[in-house]
Amino acid sequence: MRHDLLRRLIARCALLGVVSTLLALPARAQDPPVAARGVSMTLSAPERLVAGTTATVVAEVRVPPGDAPLLLTPTTEGTAVEVVRGRLLRADAERTDAGTLRFRIPIMAKAAGTSVLRVRVLTYACARRCRAEEADAFIVLRVDRP
Repeated sequence: MRHDLLRRLIARCALLGVVSTLLALPARAQDPPVAARGVSMTLSAPERLVAGTTATVVAEVRVPPGDAPLLLTPTTEGTAVEVVRGRLLRADAERTDAGTLRFRIPIMAKAAGTSVLRVRVLTYACARRCRAEEADAFIVLRVDRP
């Protein structure tokens, strides 16, 4: 009888361990990857783009603390918009009150139509070792006729 009670107790403890492990798995799976927690970016387009004019797209970038090198690379897909300056560095940014970096990306509206502006940011998070941190964002830009 004591042997049977001991076996039941061990089985219940094992079952409790399996259940608690299974319940913890979804929480771990939902954690964002390390790079996604370190760098994030939002893009803001001008209200209206007219063919033959210049404008600025604003990129707000949240980066890890420190002054590690940073490279922001904008590219376009389509012929309606052209990037005027293809690389921006940390020194080109303004620091906001919220602690983010604000980049002003100059663009030229070449012709009526639609283009996609893709922006990639690369920086480093350093503690004992440095690791690359990246983020990507895109925005669809519509250019109207003059």
